[in-house]
Amino acid sequence: MKNKVVFIIGTRPELIKIYPIIHRMKQVGFNDYLVVNTGQHKDMLEPFWEAFSIQPNYSLDVMSAGQSLSELLARSIVQIEQLIVKMKNDMVAPSIFIAQGDTTTVMAASLVAFYNKIRFFHLEAGLRSFNMHHPFPEELNRKIAGMVADFHYAPTQFAVDNLLNEQIPMVKILKTGNTVVDAINLIRASTAFLNVLFEDERINAVITNKQKVVLITCHRRENHEHLNNIIEAVGELAIKYPDICFIWPIHSNPVVKNAVVSSKLSQLSNILLCKPFNYMELLKLLSCSYKIITDSGGIQEEAPSFKVPVLVMRETTERPESMQSGYSVLVGNIRDKIVDAFVNFNPEYPTNAENPFGDGNASDRIIEHIKTQL
Repeated sequence: MKNKVVFIIGTRPELIKIYPIIHRMKQVGFNDYLVVNTGQHKDMLEPFWEAFSIQPNYSLDVMSAGQSLSELLARSIVQIEQLIVKMKNDMVAPSIFIAQGDTTTVMAASLVAFYNKIRFFHLEAGLRSFNMHHPFPEELNRKIAGMVADFHYAPTQFAVDNLLNEQIPMVKILKTGNTVVDAINLIRASTAFLNVLFEDERINAVITNKQKVVLITCHRRENHEHLNNIIEAVGELAIKYPDICFIWPIHSNPVVKNAVVSSKLSQLSNILLCKPFNYMELLKLLSCSYKIITDSGGIQEEAPSFKVPVLVMRETTERPESMQSGYSVLVGNIRDKIVDAFVNFNPEYPTNAENPFGDGNASDRIIEHIKTQL
């Protein structure tokens, strides 16, 4: 049997952050890896496999309509367990499982690896909000993954310190930087990025006319009951700043989608509601944005590469590096607080400002460590 590193991927952010590692592995001729697609975000993942030239070796089907988080976890554990049997029948020895972040896919992969005495390496380890309900259920997911992990790829010193405080020895931790910086650097250097055209012609016109743009994204469960506050804040800002175009790609979650679509935001001429972006479009809009209003964890990491300030619609964040570097501010989900922060948070960044999430060489550091483990 051939020992293999197995990347377990279930969501779009996981693929985006694992992509530069696989890309670099191909460049250096490292072929002892397999890719598993659990299908947790199947539709959102689909276009990225081809875009990143990655072909999953195994595909699971963990999603079922209307299932609870408990049911998703149960299906994920069972199917990953069955996957190990299939791999062994295919004469593959899964030597190391690697999963990125804090989704149900990650927690399930870590538990199945532990039960089967397969080493589990956690990518983007050590993030902590210190609040089990914000974000929910991600804080629990990553803590459980961290408890059973054999090795921790920590993106920042804050993440390293969190792991050390949990009595994880430094010999099991590597500070790498965040691979999203590697991914952004790869994408920005591509011809496709330079020539991005949005499916929505209204956005192309806004960018061509160099109008000030504010990007808005909202999807977190914690904000579902506060969507009206957020919608009212965006409406107030649009009225207050008629020369700014507020672009809101509406998340596919029906709770979010119904609330935004049924609101009166579309009646304001400088608010543009649209379908979710692909990743290339998202990065292009980030590069053109004046400010960002979001509850996304990923955008907190991506915005510093473009030196764009972020208003984070959350009570806590597991990415304080962005705040400490002056790139973001927590605004919660209260209407007045969002509006006040938008008016008053106006940082400026020197052209040589250091990215708090790394230098773009995280993938090399991770691969060099993996080579020593097979």
